[in-house]
Amino acid sequence: MTSTMSGFEHLSGSEWQNLCVRVLHVHHGGGQFSEVPDQEGGDAGLEGYSLDGCVYQCYAPENEPLDPGVRYEKQRRKMTTDVGKFIDNREKIRKVVPPDYRAKMWILLVPVITTKRLLEHAHTQTLRLRAEALPYADPDIVVMPHTLRSYEEAKNRVIARQIDRLHLPKVDHADYGSIEDPLIQTMYGKLSRTTGFNNSDKRSRFIDRLLVNSVVGREQRDWIRDHYSELGVELEDQLSDLEARLEAQYPLDQANPDHLLAAILRDTEQVITDILNVRKSQARVMAEGQVAQWLMHCPLDFP
Repeated sequence: MTSTMSGFEHLSGSEWQNLCVRVLHVHHGGGQFSEVPDQEGGDAGLEGYSLDGCVYQCYAPENEPLDPGVRYEKQRRKMTTDVGKFIDNREKIRKVVPPDYRAKMWILLVPVITTKRLLEHAHTQTLRLRAEALPYADPDIVVMPHTLRSYEEAKNRVIARQIDRLHLPKVDHADYGSIEDPLIQTMYGKLSRTTGFNNSDKRSRFIDRLLVNSVVGREQRDWIRDHYSELGVELEDQLSDLEARLEAQYPLDQANPDHLLAAILRDTEQVITDILNVRKSQARVMAEGQVAQWLMHCPLDFP
């Protein structure tokens, strides 16, 4: 059972349906999932089905965040109503699924589940559905509520592509005036030990860029956290893992300060690109912003 918010509650019903359908296409793959358009008299209790026997209905209550009890009542009513449609629209459904199709699971896909009562209600609806002995349903069909946690890999792939299409928000005025001078001096001293930035003017220009990107990158990561929370958590986890390797693994692999800095910038950018699938320029900004933080707060140093 999901007990915390998923980050998708802000989506409208149509936006949630659109996201779910794209996730299900990726999850089942290879043309194994078929949408059921609802423009002509409704969707008959299924938004789509997979050839391996999963029938899906997607639902996101309006006006989230809701009281958990209110959310449950809306989800319960939706499940009851649409299982009823799945039972009552026999002729319509038989025409849209393959002749020998047998649904094994009827799934209500919702952003979040906050009470076990929804599972208990699914048990009741399972008994109701089995009692109908529908020609397009397996005798042991099960009604289940799911969230996108059940489709984690497909969800992340779809969301990453969506972030790439939408682009990360532009930060027009990156003010790093709140960064304390001793931290900037720490970064200045560390970079002076590299050959590439031993010239003070060149080093100052690079530090200015790192400071700007530190502010921009942080704002963009906060935006990802607020709009795509699970992806944001994965990004922070991977960057924390990279940070843990700064003191031991990287100095052993790259004793030269210039090579060490280049390797860390490259690997940080790659982590961001792999998770978010953003443009290279956006990944570079976030990578340089993260490296600036490491330089100022000591995990990253040069021999």
